[in-house]
Amino acid sequence: MSDRDWGVPSDETDEPTEGVEEAKKAALGEDEGETKRLNVRVPAPLYDRFKDKADSEGRTMTWLVLQFIRDYVTE
Repeated sequence: MSDRDWGVPSDETDEPTEGVEEAKKAALGEDEGETKRLNVRVPAPLYDRFKDKADSEGRTMTWLVLQFIRDYVTE
């Protein structure tokens, strides 16, 4: 699995860089304790647009959803 799969932008090489492991843990919320699975039904066109935009930003959909949830619960 590449760094990009975890929402961590990577450079041109697949060489490990400083902070990558910490970023992976943070991206998946591992530093927040036990995780739970969340399944959401999304219309296919919206899913495709979301995936395309996430890919174009070098982020994962998981990372973006976690960021939204973190922001939402801290408002």
